[in-house]
Amino acid sequence: MLKGPLPATDQLLSALTVARLGSFTRAAQELELSQPALSRQVMGLERTLGVKLFDRVGRAVRLTAMGEELVQRAGPLLEELGRVTSNLSAASGANAGRVRLGASESVAVNSLPSILRPYLMANRRVNLRLVCRTSERLPEMVASGELDMAVCAVEYDPPGLSTRRLWDEELVLVLPVSHPSRSRSIASYLHEDFILLPSTTVTRRLLDRGLAEHDFDLRVVLEHDSPEVIKAMVLAGLGLAILPEPTVRKETRRGELAAWPLTDLKVTRSIVALSDPRRQPWPAEAALLEA
Repeated sequence: MLKGPLPATDQLLSALTVARLGSFTRAAQELELSQPALSRQVMGLERTLGVKLFDRVGRAVRLTAMGEELVQRAGPLLEELGRVTSNLSAASGANAGRVRLGASESVAVNSLPSILRPYLMANRRVNLRLVCRTSERLPEMVASGELDMAVCAVEYDPPGLSTRRLWDEELVLVLPVSHPSRSRSIASYLHEDFILLPSTTVTRRLLDRGLAEHDFDLRVVLEHDSPEVIKAMVLAGLGLAILPEPTVRKETRRGELAAWPLTDLKVTRSIVALSDPRRQPWPAEAALLEA
């Protein structure tokens, strides 16, 4: 029989989040708490347990031996408690709980709003936290437990994660509406300046592979990791771009930019949902995958 007060679940969650992120500042941001409030939660837990959980050296935070013990034992218990609560809510006919969803900027801006609106209308008790990161970073965040799932472009299926293919996006040529050419051949634009995503991104690597297969060489004068910035540069007349079609759909409908697929350069990227197969998805997460 246990004696003495038990730790509060919010205190445990605070400590586990600090341990996972290695930072009080980032943990406070994720939990949507002020940093003093988070510190009080952790200190309260340390008082309840009678042990020190963290060593603070400057801005760095390291787990003590007792802190490591807490993470190993309490982490799975807290996750299971959340799953039980969510399952009970689902059994009563209402999904509930918190879902941490990651997405790349272009997916979040251009595709997620139409998906999330009906999902949130049907699941009013779900607290959805959307985190925007690059497609390169998101698989790591799912694998580490920082995110429950992510929607992004992939070049290959990330090892250790479950991958569900959602849709494909074709890369299209993007140019000002005033541009004199209406050619749909990339060979007609090899003398032009191009503004592209960085070579470290999934989309750029797919594009470079397609260009290499046809022995095309573009003159890249500017790189940026934001499609929104690239579109602004094209509008300003700094060059042409090649981007996923959904990224420029609004601008082409409004007549602000011209965009079309290329007949001699067919490149598509796959948008997938990533999750960790080692953990059982909560009902609210499963419902989102079906949205």
